[in-house]
Amino acid sequence: MDFRVIRNTQVVTDSDLANALQLLPKSFISFFKRNISIFPQNTYFKLTEEEKRDLVKNYCLTHAERLRYAKRLPYVFTPNGALICIFLLKKCKKANELRAQILALNNQEALINLLSK
Repeated sequence: MDFRVIRNTQVVTDSDLANALQLLPKSFISFFKRNISIFPQNTYFKLTEEEKRDLVKNYCLTHAERLRYAKRLPYVFTPNGALICIFLLKKCKKANELRAQILALNNQEALINLLSK
């Protein structure tokens, strides 16, 4: 998972989070929208068109290609938002593995390092 700084906040895009959890981005977005009421407002936000263009311009080519032609504006998640996703996805094998590793950690920096792998 690649965390980036947008709006002075460390965030990961919905597609990067989906890929890290070995889910299809479309399935992940459906999961998120079904559960959006569980997420506090400060754990996610939707990029603006300008932020999307900046992301496409400044980050890796394959990710930028996916974003460039996406019809929707992507959501991004803070580390806490990513954690909520990991703990809500009960049937996802990768989320189960990460959840076990996360429970063994005790600080946010170690958590970000784990999620960035």
